[in-house]
Amino acid sequence: MVIRKHVNSCLVMILLTIAPWATADTQFRLIVDASGSMLISDPDKLTAESLKLISDLAPEEQATLGVWLFGERARVLLPEARVNKETKQALSQAVSNYMPGDLKTDLESIIRMLLQTPDAGDLEPGFDRHWILVTDGMVDVSLDEAVNEASRSRIMNDLASQLAERNIHLHTVSMTGYTDKELLSSVSTLTDATHTEVATPNDLLDTFDRVFSQAAPSEEVPFEGNTFFIDDAIEEATLLIFHEQGVTPKVFLPNGKRLNMGALNVSYVDSDHYLLVTITKPSVGTWKVEDVDLERSNIRVITKLSAQATKVAPVLFVNEPIYSTVGLFQDNTLIEDPEVLSLVETKQKLNLLSGESTKQLLNRPLPITNNQFKNKIEQITDEGNYELISEVDGKTFVRKLSQFFAVTAPISLEAERQSENLVAFSAKPMNLRLNLLRSNARLIITSGDGSEESLEMPLIGEGYWQKIYPVAPNSALSAHIRLIGITQTGVRFEYSTPSWYLNRDGADVVKLSQSRDDGKAAMAAVAAVNRDLMPVVVTPQIALVSQEEMEEIDPASQQDEVVDTAIDESIDDTKTEEEPAGLSSSEWMLYGVLNGAGVIVLVGGYLIFRRIRKKRKQLKVD
Repeated sequence: MVIRKHVNSCLVMILLTIAPWATADTQFRLIVDASGSMLISDPDKLTAESLKLISDLAPEEQATLGVWLFGERARVLLPEARVNKETKQALSQAVSNYMPGDLKTDLESIIRMLLQTPDAGDLEPGFDRHWILVTDGMVDVSLDEAVNEASRSRIMNDLASQLAERNIHLHTVSMTGYTDKELLSSVSTLTDATHTEVATPNDLLDTFDRVFSQAAPSEEVPFEGNTFFIDDAIEEATLLIFHEQGVTPKVFLPNGKRLNMGALNVSYVDSDHYLLVTITKPSVGTWKVEDVDLERSNIRVITKLSAQATKVAPVLFVNEPIYSTVGLFQDNTLIEDPEVLSLVETKQKLNLLSGESTKQLLNRPLPITNNQFKNKIEQITDEGNYELISEVDGKTFVRKLSQFFAVTAPISLEAERQSENLVAFSAKPMNLRLNLLRSNARLIITSGDGSEESLEMPLIGEGYWQKIYPVAPNSALSAHIRLIGITQTGVRFEYSTPSWYLNRDGADVVKLSQSRDDGKAAMAAVAAVNRDLMPVVVTPQIALVSQEEMEEIDPASQQDEVVDTAIDESIDDTKTEEEPAGLSSSEWMLYGVLNGAGVIVLVGGYLIFRRIRKKRKQLKVD
């Protein structure tokens, strides 16, 4: 148990008097697969409990919620309405009565239906749209696979683009390993949302909790063992406690007495796998819990002492740096008192979320620069879902900020045969955060002896890059894209796509493959020379800057404040280094003069020859 001293508790009251954490109104639309296989994937109906969790967490009258089912046909389970007691009761009845049993999985129809369904609830202008889709299958509308593929293509292209244009975040959840991960992940990535594969149905509750945290971020108080500390500045605390079914969790006040759930300042929701307790004006001191899953549980607070962190984009690119700044604020004004800040310690943790497991990749204290705590994570190398945790310890108070985001490849590379020897390479963006006009993509062709050819890829309109490449007879090649990327906010990063393998025997048709094993044995030599092509399985890597480097970072350095001119210079330098060497202007002039002189000599010689020949004919006539 951690017991914090109250000697300097007056410090908390002096620091801040700010309003509770403010967020925009939110629209939650929950989309549930009603195919018969869901009975097997979710036998305990944890999907239904997860839907209720969202309604319990959502602030009343500041969010709307509706539930739709899809399978053979799309239909409404709960009409969209503002979240209040009546809505929660209606949801509880609706989810307890529905029974999955459809024979098909028509995902396209439900997305079209929701895009055409007007908003309800009269939310404040500028509200956020977070839709959550839960499924355990693939697009299955016909016995004809071509019909299924056509529907799938319309979802990935037309419908996903419509969702992104309307700023709708479509979070997708896979209940089994048999779902179409490529489809679900691509739609979520394009719409600035997350795709999650749950290892067990129990993980659904955690997933819905994370989605809510993305939609409505709030400050937290961390658990310290099975205790947590409430300070003078906290006006309200909401405990989300996960537990095993049949277990009754216990919450104890600082005086050691068990929390009375019937107290006037306490409201709670008791479900099969979670307990949600809200306490207004909680007692100051160290609280304790028992029979609780501590790793999954959290404590959200409304407080007058506010820690704030730089917003992390919901979708980041592989190798894109993260600039993070954490500060203490009073009435939205940065606290600059050295005496106060000298008592504060701040650290950040970076976790990779994978099914039931969480892998910590970073845990470091943050140096203070210009009255703020700063960190720069140079790059994250692996795709996946991540959590960045910032913990601020002021000795008499402690705060926790959890930021969830996904890391994805910035572009995908497709290769398509155009003729016997021509291959079209297309690089398409995975998320609209990539600034195509300022980014640069080059096609790297690697031959069997390891030599590389670097080709500029033209930008087709403003949509994607494409390059047509002729493959010579008897060739074994690999191809990938080397991207110098610039985000819409001006952040620079580099990325290389996985390779395609090309093989052409004699004058036969060129063969394409994304598998090294399908290529010619000659490509083994390529791997030996070019280590970038070697498949390596490692823990996701991150790169950090040192404390000395952090001190050189500008106080305003954030992802949306990187100097554009420096980036432009970097791009120009890169292009100069990669472009093949050409002739200088003086060499071109000399080349032109020599060629012109050669032409004059040839023309003059021809004219002289004609004159001599004419004179000979005249002599013969005479």
